[in-house]
Amino acid sequence: MASTPIDTHPLRMLAAAVAGAPVAISYLTEPGARSWTDGEHIYLSAERQAGEGGRELLVQCALLAGDALKALGLRALVGSIELRQRFLVLEVERCCGEIAERLPRAFLIALEPYRTGLRARDAEASLRIARSRTPLPRPPEWYGTLQPWAVLRRTMRGGGRSMDARKLEQLEARIGALDENDAGSDEDALVRNPFWKLLSSPLGKDGFFARFMREIFDMQSSPDKAAADSGIEGSSEMVSGRASRHALDVTKALRSGLAVAIPSVLLVPEGGAHSYPEWDSDKGRYLPGWTSVEAVSPGADEPLFDESVLDGAADLPLLRALASLCLGFRRHTGQTAGDDLVLDRLIRLAVDLRSGHSGDDRIYSASLRTRRDLGVLILLDASSSTLEGSGGDRVIDRQVRATWKLCQTFDRLGDRVAMYGFHSWGRTLVRFQHLKAFDERFGAETRNRVRRLSVGGYTRSGAAVRHATELLDAHSGTPFRLLLLISDGYPYDDQYEGEYADLDTRKSLEEARARGIACLCLSIGSDVDAARLERAWGAANYLAIGNATDMATRLRGAVERAIGMAARRLHATAA
Repeated sequence: MASTPIDTHPLRMLAAAVAGAPVAISYLTEPGARSWTDGEHIYLSAERQAGEGGRELLVQCALLAGDALKALGLRALVGSIELRQRFLVLEVERCCGEIAERLPRAFLIALEPYRTGLRARDAEASLRIARSRTPLPRPPEWYGTLQPWAVLRRTMRGGGRSMDARKLEQLEARIGALDENDAGSDEDALVRNPFWKLLSSPLGKDGFFARFMREIFDMQSSPDKAAADSGIEGSSEMVSGRASRHALDVTKALRSGLAVAIPSVLLVPEGGAHSYPEWDSDKGRYLPGWTSVEAVSPGADEPLFDESVLDGAADLPLLRALASLCLGFRRHTGQTAGDDLVLDRLIRLAVDLRSGHSGDDRIYSASLRTRRDLGVLILLDASSSTLEGSGGDRVIDRQVRATWKLCQTFDRLGDRVAMYGFHSWGRTLVRFQHLKAFDERFGAETRNRVRRLSVGGYTRSGAAVRHATELLDAHSGTPFRLLLLISDGYPYDDQYEGEYADLDTRKSLEEARARGIACLCLSIGSDVDAARLERAWGAANYLAIGNATDMATRLRGAVERAIGMAARRLHATAA
């Protein structure tokens, strides 16, 4: 069932008209979540898609149109909910006033009870008024909220690289280890405070963490005791006070950036969800009906990877390496030797010989191993972690190249092959993107679907493997079945991480092998260590390779081992 493309989504078109530029829209799944924007995306509440949801969108679009997020004092809003609310009331009034001709009359009427009449000139003026004691109304829920930390994090640079999930984890760990109570007890507190020790030490002074903290607190350098005694602006005493007030707020801000949000294109009606259990390793039992997998069509409005990876001819070394896999016997006539005679060919030969001709002596039939008995489902990890890297050498580029080559190769060999992409936003929303089904031809339509592959979210591998197992069992129609999972090796999702995620993933693979399905995880171009891969996939179920060109030499043996293991497990289960 085809999903609505992003560029024709009605809210996307409305947002572009109000904001004056294309805007991406996502929905927050957390109950009671308020709308907000980071300057590039608008995040709306999934609970309020109509009514107040429309007003939420107009408010956030107005903030974008009026450059409300470009205030020089944006850092001042971190850690002060009251200041953010006051600033929001003023900025909504100012920004909506600037674009009143683009806004519906009913929306402008709804704004009336919250007007202040102050009409600040720009965002900086709104911030000055918000910091004053001027009485201001409290904003309603549909005004949403401001998340200045998200804007700062998006624009922050650390060591020449943008803030990614790993850097955020490092920052959270460092900030969480700070003891706020150390500062302020006596004159030597600044020297003993671990925060300042970190920023002033030779090793920490120029590190990523120190640079980030100086930028987030608007500091030029780490303080020393001499500066503390001076009492001048920017001294350690004054900066320490700011740090002690903001450290916990920054920690919360970093964590808050992990809110689960769903792109608007994925909220179209689907063809139904499939429920699967999940293995709870802590309790040693299954959680029945715990996850929900929905089949969707890919909906990206443009390729999120280097499209050139889909070009080029078939990989001949890979074709030769996989040509003799899982061949079954097929009866062939017209053979020079065999175990049975073909009567019509025998009569034709006898007539030819009696008439003085040499005749065709291929009069036998024989059973030869030429039938392709392999069904393959290629499952591509399309989570946001695969977007790491730069240029055309990101993990997603390598994985899509490998997926395309494998599908092309198995199709040319005559195997039944299917191809899907998956990602997740929590246990109730695992999306299975349809790229090619078993009964569909490999061609232009397949390429078009791959081009529109949506990349984002997380990796709930266990649910994806269980759904792929069901598809292989029901639709492959072959004696041998192979599940090829192409992933960066990190099972991770909301409340699905660490040992819990690893053991559920391994459990799903065991379930597949018990049904005679061979499973193999290909980690292509990822920096995941072997121990991490083995915990999630098992020593005999993964293959780590640098890029798609290495598959020809290493894939054949790994597939044979996986098929052999599945066959033995099936026989053991039957016995």
